[in-house]
Amino acid sequence: MGWPMESVGWDIQGAWVDSAASTLAWGIFGWGAVVATVVLLAMLLVRNRRRRFWCEGAGREVEAEFEELGVPGFRRATSVLSCSVFDPPTAVRCHRDCLNPDRRLLVPPARGLHPG
Repeated sequence: MGWPMESVGWDIQGAWVDSAASTLAWGIFGWGAVVATVVLLAMLLVRNRRRRFWCEGAGREVEAEFEELGVPGFRRATSVLSCSVFDPPTAVRCHRDCLNPDRRLLVPPARGLHPG
């Protein structure tokens, strides 16, 4: 009865293929981690934006600069940096209702739409 023969060359090639596959997998994982980090950092982006709107508290149209956080499309105003109502504009001394977009974008309804 003969002994089964084994080729040593195939073991080296198999180890090389396993090593290459492992390196590729770690490379893809590292690339994904970098992309996820960039996306998370983008969510923390701060942007200053000027807006002109009607301020109910001042009773007139104002121009204000807001600090906004988040990715485009999902940004939200977090603070008022300046407002044209105050002198100097950076000395904002109000309740800052304009941080609420619903208060900032109020438009009087059209005359024909009132019931009654």
